[in-house]
Amino acid sequence: MDKPDFAKYYRYGEMTELLELYVSEFPGLASVESIGKSYEGRDIWALTISNSTTGEPLEKPGFYVDGNIHGSEVTASMTALYFAWTLLSGHGEDKALTKLVDETTFYIIPAVSPDGVEHVLSKSGLVRSGTRMYPHEEERDGLHQEDIDGDGMILSMRIEDPGGGWKVSDKDPRLLVERRINDVGGTFYRVFPEGLIRNFDGVEIKDAPRKQGLDFNRNFPANWEPQVTQSGAGEYPFSESETRALADFILAHPNICGLHSLHTGMESIIRPPATQMDKEMPAEDLQSALDIGKLGVELTGYVLFSYRKLNDDIYVAHGDFATWTYEQLGLLVFCDELWDVRARGGKDYVELSKMHKERDLDGLEEVELGALKWNDEVLHGEGFVDWRPFEHPQLGPVELGGWDRILRNNAPPKLLEETGEKMAQFLTAHAQASPRLRAEFYEVKAVGDGVYRIAVAVRNDGYLPTNVTRQAVQMQQAPPVEARILLAEGDELVVGEMVEEIGHLGRYGGRKKVEWVVRFAGEVGGRVEIVSKKAGVVRLDLRQRT
Repeated sequence: MDKPDFAKYYRYGEMTELLELYVSEFPGLASVESIGKSYEGRDIWALTISNSTTGEPLEKPGFYVDGNIHGSEVTASMTALYFAWTLLSGHGEDKALTKLVDETTFYIIPAVSPDGVEHVLSKSGLVRSGTRMYPHEEERDGLHQEDIDGDGMILSMRIEDPGGGWKVSDKDPRLLVERRINDVGGTFYRVFPEGLIRNFDGVEIKDAPRKQGLDFNRNFPANWEPQVTQSGAGEYPFSESETRALADFILAHPNICGLHSLHTGMESIIRPPATQMDKEMPAEDLQSALDIGKLGVELTGYVLFSYRKLNDDIYVAHGDFATWTYEQLGLLVFCDELWDVRARGGKDYVELSKMHKERDLDGLEEVELGALKWNDEVLHGEGFVDWRPFEHPQLGPVELGGWDRILRNNAPPKLLEETGEKMAQFLTAHAQASPRLRAEFYEVKAVGDGVYRIAVAVRNDGYLPTNVTRQAVQMQQAPPVEARILLAEGDELVVGEMVEEIGHLGRYGGRKKVEWVVRFAGEVGGRVEIVSKKAGVVRLDLRQRT
């Protein structure tokens, strides 16, 4: 299969075709299924990648990646598709990737909100997540964002006004900066998103509540708050078909031990915890989150911080996917924010947040100037539209211009592959950290006439323990590893239980030994199974003992 074109954004039909092509070109590795329907009736596709010749998918450690829980963050779905291509095309070509795909099951959901992606890429407008009218079915009064001049973009509008709070930067005439306290002379502007005003009274311009204000990433039960507290929350947790589909899928795949949710709007890796402080989080979980997260920083150049820091210092997010999957399911999860044009100005999101809080207007101006310079040099100016006059049907003379809002929060098409490549490296590294169950016969020894002592050595070759997190144990989401002996009719178990719980195995080489005594009616036979929900299944044939 030729490499897909990763220098473009795929609409829903194109994404579906590519997923089907993955399955037809890699039949022993890839399968696709619909896990549910979106509000508008589109299938929510899940791609499973696993070598069918090396075991059942549910009997291997699972690794989950999703994209576009937020419709406008279209870099996410393309990055998920690129990661799938990396795994499939690398199998049989790259030793490390071949081993990883042989021993791991990958679940990739490129677009949690296919309606939102299609809405954005068809240039129908911007949408946070889904397209259901919420929190009100009817439009409310105020400014509604839309493309009013038909150029396919929703930009900004500026209106000259002596009382306006913005002015043109002295350093670049394209840039508007906040008016200072002692700015008393010059030209000032009011600034709004491009759009039309419902029931305009001729004076006041206020933002209307979003027509499609759902935020799927505020619709999960952990730390959920209703709409009056958390915008976009939905009527109740899992009120949306898309979020219910995600929950049902994850709960039906208990082998999942690592998750990544792909976003844009920053360039960061966000880790647990959310409602706890670091010191309150189980120490081993914090170590895992920091070790994997710091490796992600090395591979991507993004900044690492916790959901708790996000909530305390940047903005509050209730009812998000990552908090649910860690705090209630005990899964090790990261939110990867893939793109922010402001990072081209040399500051990470934590620094930017601090600058906003401290009202460092000079510093923020330099960041925006850096972004404009990058736009000129790398994008040849295509990301920012110079201000131009427009006769607004309600406001009269205005100027339209500013950043293309899709490009401001999404990688330009020619940089999509670069973004996907570095994230694929991080996702691969995390998947390689999964627990890996191993077992071999330690001893099969005759201790009497037809009576044998059977001892099996069990170990974990993975970085993560077989329970993945201590939180999973506390939430009863990580059953202990079991050792099962299966005997032929007539054989008798003398010592031990048919199913022995052997607990969990620690990271990198954690070991346990399990023993039975069996009286065989004839030749030694039967088998031993070592079973872990997260770390896989190992079967040993007593007839082939060494």
